[in-house]
Amino acid sequence: FEAYVDEHVNYVASEFVSQNANDPLKTYHCYLIELQRSFGYEHMLHNIVLAVGTKLEFGDKYSFDLDVDRGTLTVGFKYVGIVSLTSEEVLLCQRFQITIFRVLLDHNWTKLKEVLGASTLSSDLALLDYLLLPSTTSSQKPFCIDWRSVKAVLFPYKIMLNDHKNCSPKGCGVHTKNGLVCRCMLENSLVYTPHNCHVYCITGIFDNLDGNSLLELKDGEAISYKAYYERRHGVMLQFEREPFLKGRHIFPVQNHLQRCRRQKEKEPSNASVELPPELCFIIMSPISVDTFYTFSYVPSIMHRVESLLIAANLKNMHAVYCKQSVVIPTLKQLLQKCQEKFHLESLETLGDSFLKYAACQQLFAMHQNHHEGLLSAKKDKIISNAALCKLGCDRKIPGFIRNEPFEPKMWIIPGDPSGHYALEEELLSNTTKAYSRGRRKVKGKAVADVVEALIGAFLSSGGEVAALSFMDWLGIKVDFLNIAYQRHFPVHPEKLLNIRYLESLLKYSFRDASLLVEALTHGSYMLPDIPRCYQRLEFLGDSVLDYLVTMHLYHTYPGMSPGLLTDLRSASVNNDCYAQSAVKAGLHRHILHASSELHRHITATVHQFEQQSLESTFGWESETSFPKVLGDVIESLAGAIFVDSGYNKETVFRSIGPLLEPMVTPETVRINPVRELTELCQKEHYNMKNPFRSCDNGVKYITVEVEANGIVYKESCSAANKDMAKRLACK
Repeated sequence: FEAYVDEHVNYVASEFVSQNANDPLKTYHCYLIELQRSFGYEHMLHNIVLAVGTKLEFGDKYSFDLDVDRGTLTVGFKYVGIVSLTSEEVLLCQRFQITIFRVLLDHNWTKLKEVLGASTLSSDLALLDYLLLPSTTSSQKPFCIDWRSVKAVLFPYKIMLNDHKNCSPKGCGVHTKNGLVCRCMLENSLVYTPHNCHVYCITGIFDNLDGNSLLELKDGEAISYKAYYERRHGVMLQFEREPFLKGRHIFPVQNHLQRCRRQKEKEPSNASVELPPELCFIIMSPISVDTFYTFSYVPSIMHRVESLLIAANLKNMHAVYCKQSVVIPTLKQLLQKCQEKFHLESLETLGDSFLKYAACQQLFAMHQNHHEGLLSAKKDKIISNAALCKLGCDRKIPGFIRNEPFEPKMWIIPGDPSGHYALEEELLSNTTKAYSRGRRKVKGKAVADVVEALIGAFLSSGGEVAALSFMDWLGIKVDFLNIAYQRHFPVHPEKLLNIRYLESLLKYSFRDASLLVEALTHGSYMLPDIPRCYQRLEFLGDSVLDYLVTMHLYHTYPGMSPGLLTDLRSASVNNDCYAQSAVKAGLHRHILHASSELHRHITATVHQFEQQSLESTFGWESETSFPKVLGDVIESLAGAIFVDSGYNKETVFRSIGPLLEPMVTPETVRINPVRELTELCQKEHYNMKNPFRSCDNGVKYITVEVEANGIVYKESCSAANKDMAKRLACK
């Protein structure tokens, strides 16, 4: 393959892009974002209107949960109709959302002024063009834009005077940096205080607190607020008798998509402050603190929606190629590095297993005269990370991958001219247009992992036909052809094996018992009448069993956490696990071989295994070093039954499945000690040195060394093979 280039474009949702920024009248499709929380809090959540130029992929209704500081926030999307806005109204809405998001993200009035003072957007540029607006309830309409809050960015404006008709005629004037204003303009407003360059939401007025009131400092000293401001900020209050404002620091915008967030019990003590009105410059009015609280969740919500739409664009590319209707869980194509509640690992495991199974079955049937080594080499060319990465790049999949945690400060505010982003247009297919924002690095293995996860997504949602269709679109051509298997074995297999006993053990009657002979023939047992050993059937059976066990685990434990399927599969599909099953079933007595060394190894292993505790062990929990042939025959028998039954997977699992009992469960699974130690060292930043290996008279010695907090831990173990020795040392 050509050298992999790890820089790739970063696609954005094309549904959110517009090139007609200056249309005199624009039509938007509106979705009501309904927010429901599982926790109580002093500030209320309000619904939000999402207005976009085109209907979105997720239909008329869609919902998901966010794990936020205090509990669960359920986000629901409901399509509520179409609205037409004039260019002036669009600009007003853009000014509103730029102001509110810039304040939430930057907490900086100076930067906001620069943004709002920037030149208007050019109509010939591709821009993120959608609106996020506060909503009010209405019995006559499915939704209603809260224009009063939107117009708060125009403060002061003449129409506001009509809102003051119910104000008290006496004592309602308050001095601010904007001049003398009615106190009702301050009670729900956003202000900037030049003396400390902070931005605050004003939630009320302290009628009994002014510049002459006493403030108790941390050292116990009590001084007037007037004296405090002069001492701390060098500011002389001119209107010390005017009541102070109740201010609140701006809510932080966090990544609410990350899993395992901690619960926050209470507000920090400095969340609320007392402010002299004369030191405040009004930025927005009227605007409630609840609006800012609600909009602080929007970047995380929209990042989730953007990810969904980007994945839907990829699905549409395949739909153009294949007309079969398949509903694919587009939200699951995230890498673990995103640190969200879900990621692609379970689907990757599923896709990896199916890909291996499909490739091996095809190669086995098409190349009946190739030995196992040749078949394995051909398989690797199909399913290797390098091969999958190239196919993924050819289909432009890297641009759709999300491989970094969401960073709210990097979120693009729609309509913001200061974003310094340029969207480049490209055609993904004859009917699919995409826009990209810059370039970023994506590792080749990440591309391969996503390709496998996409295969898994099609498999879990649409079955094998859908998965094969997606593989065909990628460029992996697989046909499950029932080609007759050429056999070169004797007519009387019962002379070599106790066929009836083995069939009763396997609970399967062979139509061609010569396959049973082939499955149990070791490479050392090469007689003129038996030209083949079990390795070809092992090659096939390995992939079939892997796929069957993986699918069994996937369906038996639905909703398992990401990564658990990988652990269950690793603990179930391995040579040690199969070897234990072979010994317990007594299959070692029926292997045809002519090796005295193998005989001694099998005899010693069986004796050691029988001496161990009768307590069940799963795979690598056993400390017995099994000869590889014992695990191989389980796979070769699976391959033999698969071929003899006309490539019937269910027949294979009915026969071999009971031999593998008890199978590992989420309660009994234990992580491989090598992986467990490696992950611990990575998490705690311990130094794990490369293992030291040695060999003496066929015995493998491994020394594992870890330096943790200045202390060196070292363990040496021996075993018949290096993998077992390393596992024991890590354990």
